[in-house]
Amino acid sequence: MREKIRVDNKVSIFNNSRVKEILGDSFVQAIKIEEGKEEKILAVQGIFVEIGLIPDSEFAPSLEKNERKEIVVNQRNETNIQGVFAAGDVTNVPEKQIIIAAGEGAKAVLSAFRYLSTRK
Repeated sequence: MREKIRVDNKVSIFNNSRVKEILGDSFVQAIKIEEGKEEKILAVQGIFVEIGLIPDSEFAPSLEKNERKEIVVNQRNETNIQGVFAAGDVTNVPEKQIIIAAGEGAKAVLSAFRYLSTRK
């Protein structure tokens, strides 16, 4: 995907930059970016917010993680520790979208309920 973007003449890449402001009245019309000490205004018709790709999983040092620091879960959202369940973008589920994280959360709750229902 990176190589496709690099050669696409409709895509501009701005490394080491950050969005300072989203401009427009009723709709997005431009963004102001800071690239080093220089500010630029770019005409755009929309934006897609991407927060980051590194999951914040350090809070659970005992859980098994993959090479990307994602918590490893099975199809029932079980982790390597019995009775511990995980869901959302911090797990190894491949798609990182809000609707998928919400569904995975529902699965994790149902699995936890099933687990607790069978305990004495």
